[in-house]
Amino acid sequence: MSKEPEKPAASLDPLNEEAKRLVHEKADKMNRVEIRRGLPFLTCGARKKKSEGYCRQYAGMGTDHPGWGRCKFCGGRNTGPKTPEGKAVVSQNARKHGFYSKAISPEEREAYEEQLEIQDLGLQHEIYMQKAKILTYLTGWRRKWDRYYKLKLNEKYVKYKCTNPDCGAVHVRGELEGKLGYCPARNCGEKRLKEVERWVAQRTAIEAEEYADWQTKVYFSEGEKGGRSYYHAGSLEDRTLDRALNTLSRLIEKHARLTQDSGDDLLTAINKELQQASQGKVTVSWGGKAQSRSAEKPEV
Repeated sequence: MSKEPEKPAASLDPLNEEAKRLVHEKADKMNRVEIRRGLPFLTCGARKKKSEGYCRQYAGMGTDHPGWGRCKFCGGRNTGPKTPEGKAVVSQNARKHGFYSKAISPEEREAYEEQLEIQDLGLQHEIYMQKAKILTYLTGWRRKWDRYYKLKLNEKYVKYKCTNPDCGAVHVRGELEGKLGYCPARNCGEKRLKEVERWVAQRTAIEAEEYADWQTKVYFSEGEKGGRSYYHAGSLEDRTLDRALNTLSRLIEKHARLTQDSGDDLLTAINKELQQASQGKVTVSWGGKAQSRSAEKPEV
């Protein structure tokens, strides 16, 4: 009876040639040996282009040489287009023939195609699309929130004087509160107001944040009686965002199962982008709800 080859120790150098050969005799220089679930296996080992580290897919996964070499997501036996003309043709495939090509806006299409260019090809198109939609949603509401924040910081007070000879009252209000139509003085109500002065209100950051929060409320009906409630768009209590993040989480988890990968690297990369788009407020996690709705004052 032939003796089984020794298994490499968990602490071995992942590039140890002898350890790699024990797993597969055709292991090459780029393959890396790792221990997963107590057993040795070879990973693709291709260096990631946009981040540090190496591809952790099983070596040769999805190719005609399983067990060694690059996985199908990192080229396998096909190096792909090399010339600028070839790359230009391939870059248009999703735009012309993609399943979602007629169902997304120009802004979402741009975000989607950017993901196709910068991410590992191991990501499925559904993950690209869901992430592109979430990023578009977050950045859109963030721009809206920032716009209201800046408007409040630069707000001016406006002084109005009633030209009614029997009144002559003076009223001061912020320009974002809207122009006065009728004199609010008691026993007057005449539409004879004249702007006489305007100066910077010197609003604080807290006042600007509260105004931006108020302007980005999303109202909805709930309960049998149709009671009105609201959430702040782009925040932890955002129902639309919560559902989208749960969907993205399930897609990533399914992708990880199909590719026999933990999915941790993919989850980390996606969370980094989501946090940048939401100012560190939003993340996606495995299983259950992607995020909890805080009872405290929400932030956008």
